[in-house]
Order: sequence, then C-alpha cells, then structure tokens
Amino acid sequence: MSTVSQSVSSLKTALSTLSTYVTSIGGEYQAYVNSHNMHTCAKDQVHYIDGFRPGSGHSWGEYRDKVSEVVTWAEKYVDDSAWVDALSTRSTKWATAYGHTSDAYDDVSSKNLPALDSWRGPAGKAYREVVPQMQSGAAYANHGAMLLKGASASISEAGETFFSDVAAAVSTLAGSLTHYAQVGPPPSAGDPPSVGPTGAYSCGLFHDTDDAGSHPWTALTTCEGALTALESEVTQALQVAGPGGPAQGGYVSVPDYFTDAWPAAPGGH
Repeated sequence: MSTVSQSVSSLKTALSTLSTYVTSIGGEYQAYVNSHNMHTCAKDQVHYIDGFRPGSGHSWGEYRDKVSEVVTWAEKYVDDSAWVDALSTRSTKWATAYGHTSDAYDDVSSKNLPALDSWRGPAGKAYREVVPQMQSGAAYANHGAMLLKGASASISEAGETFFSDVAAAVSTLAGSLTHYAQVGPPPSAGDPPSVGPTGAYSCGLFHDTDDAGSHPWTALTTCEGALTALESEVTQALQVAGPGGPAQGGYVSVPDYFTDAWPAAPGGH
C-alpha cells in the first residue's frame, strides 16, 4: 500500500493553519497597527494603511488572498485520494491474473500440446485448425494483464507523488506564515528611524529578510505543476505502442489496442 494517507494527513493539518491565517490576519494586522502606529508591508518598506497595493504582490491583503487561493485549490483534492491505494491493490490483482495467463499461454504453446501430433483423422485436423486461435487468445490475455498491471501501478505511484508534492508545498507555506504580534514596545521619540520594532511581522514574514509576495505564489505554482505531472503520467500509463510500433502507428490507448485484435472463439461464426 502507498503512503498517501501520511501526505493527506499533513495536507489537512497545513490547510487548517492556512484557513486560520486567512480568517484572522486582517484583525491581527489592525491590532498590530493600532498598538505600534505603523503601517508597513513590503520588503522595500513602503508604508500604506488599507492593506492593499493592487498588483504588487506585496500587500498583506494580496498575500492573504493568494493564501486563500491555495486553500481553495488544495481542498478540491484532499478528500479524493482513495483511488491511489485502490489502484495499488488493483495492480496486485492484475499481477496475479498475469501469472495465471502466463501459465495458460504455456499450456497452449505447441510444446505442451502433444495432441497436435498424436491426433489423427477429422478430429485431429479440426483441433490443429483452432490451436492458433487458442494461442493467440492466450497471448493477448497475457499481454493485456501485463499492461493493466503496469498501468495500475504507474498511476498509483503517480498519485502518491502528486499528494506528496502538494502536501510538501502547502506545508512549507503554512510553516512560513507568522501571525502579526505585538512584539516589543512601539517606537519612542528620539529612537532611530525604523520601519517597525524589532521582530515586527509583515505579510506573515519578516519584511527585512523575505519577499512577502513569494510564498503563496510559489506554493500554487508547485501544486499546479504537480497536477500537470499527474495528468501526464496517467496518459502515458494508459498508452501502448500501436501496430508497427511508435514509428508507424504511434501510441494508442489500452482499450483501442485490443479493439478488433482479439481472435474469434474457436468454433465461432
């Protein structure tokens, strides 16, 4: 079984932290401003009062809204992970089926069909005519089980990577957030010029050392990249080289690969 449950647990914890941040940061910012008489929120030490500087990516308002966007994005997937373990289990079942179909193919290979040589008369002739169909059917069943075993495993592994990457990105963002706090006394007359008291927080980060507009943007980009990678892995897992190989037939889906390829049942019309 995969470790996707661990990723989902981390993701839920991080989402709880982010949701709390989104709903409380406005009030905490105002409390900070009122206690320190400071309005700061940018690495470049720009001062403004309303929390927004449209398009800058640095205001606490824009930062909060981007964090909220990350939460909305991740919440779409946090309760949709059961398929990862389900496909892992399905791969194990297909592996068993593959073993059986391999045995079946061995049973109908020419070396295991002594009747091909020993049977005589009309019955022997009829038997020899249907043997190729039996062998072809067993070969296709064996190949199909192999493809589905591999596809199930590949998609399950891709899902595990997806949830791991998303959980890591969202958890990193949650760990970077710092709520506004009434740190230290407000500036007094005669104090050196300062954007804020030592330890003052802006946009959830120390504005003196960090770009306040980077983290939620980076987290969302990482999450979207993880989804794109998952979609690509799923598409690739469900493809097989067409007749003639990639150079001639390109790739087709697993169902299309077997369309019209399965031999007719012996004795069928």
